[in-house]
Amino acid sequence: MKKLVVILGIACAAQLAAAGSIASTHPLAKGTVALTNTQVNSVWIPVAVLVSFPTPNTGSFQVWRSSQAHSYLLDSCTFTNVSTVIWEPNVNFPFTLGEALVIRSSITNGFVQVIRKGE
Repeated sequence: MKKLVVILGIACAAQLAAAGSIASTHPLAKGTVALTNTQVNSVWIPVAVLVSFPTPNTGSFQVWRSSQAHSYLLDSCTFTNVSTVIWEPNVNFPFTLGEALVIRSSITNGFVQVIRKGE
């Protein structure tokens, strides 16, 4: 089952990349990854967040939106004995100049891949 989830995650990422999405990978060295829109005339929308751990772990995962000095929890989950966590938003969350997508994980030895599309 775990292999199926990983394979589906990879297939999803490949399909999104082919559709003109932007993917970036970041280490979870301190448990937090933040992507800020620094472009004046640009809007991007997160399509998926994939978190990968080298070994199965148990912990928690949160996705936040930081906008104008306020933070909003978009989603959170706890996981048990998994090596991959995937978040796909069920609505579009457009990020404009100065807004940040913040990913937090209680497990710090992994990587985060953020897939987003421009608008």
